[in-house]
Amino acid sequence: MELETKAQIAHSTLSLLVVVASLFFLGILVLVLCAGLEINPFRETTTSFLVAAFAGLAGVAAVLVLLNVATNMSLIADAKIAELRIEPRRGVLRKWLIAFGLAAAALVALVFGGTYLSKVRFLGVVHTQADEVLRANKNLLEEISRLLASGKGEDYKRIAEIRAFLQNQRSGLPQLTVIYSGKFGDKLAFYRTNEYFPEYRETIAYVPTYFACTQNLDCEYLTRFFSGERVDILQKYTLREDQFYIYMPFIGNEARFVLLFDRRNSYGKLGS
Repeated sequence: MELETKAQIAHSTLSLLVVVASLFFLGILVLVLCAGLEINPFRETTTSFLVAAFAGLAGVAAVLVLLNVATNMSLIADAKIAELRIEPRRGVLRKWLIAFGLAAAALVALVFGGTYLSKVRFLGVVHTQADEVLRANKNLLEEISRLLASGKGEDYKRIAEIRAFLQNQRSGLPQLTVIYSGKFGDKLAFYRTNEYFPEYRETIAYVPTYFACTQNLDCEYLTRFFSGERVDILQKYTLREDQFYIYMPFIGNEARFVLLFDRRNSYGKLGS
């Protein structure tokens, strides 16, 4: 390696180590505050990213033991350049930066590509398990259809029991929600069955729980299905967040409903 290239690398390494040290100390400050006060203002995905970043900085920080050596190399290189009157050439460093950028781009593509493939594979596994459970329990789905058509309070408690039974037939199945429709005046409304019915009494009227659909996710899909159209199974997931949704429509003899398998995460409000 040429002398001027060594000098430029020494300067660049020194600057990079200073930045890493600053970020590492800031990370320690955030860690002390969160651990000491037992708080976490970040969402789950952001928290995982920050923990991974902090661990990476800790590894890079180990290189800081070479800071003194890098500084001396930089000073010696500067003195040698001044003595020999060498004009540093930028071409070699530019090639090194291009190679580093290409390697970084390849790693980024690997991370995002691997994330995409893993989510698609996981979604396929959940879909397969859900299909198996529903095919084996079609009689329970027909019972849900009949109970929704009757609309009695004790019937919804039975639906909640069936929902819990179906959800726990496989260890890999996520949260299961039963979505059905009704009317609010002349408007179509979406409801979901409650998960728990503590101390239910027949004298108390059953109050349905609204299901709030999400624009660009399921509002149009649910509206079409509960308006009488036939729809296919809907699968969606988010790349940045660990969230996915599988909507499995069922048309029974007396009522139609949707089984929603979904997984969401969150810690705090900040981040993504």
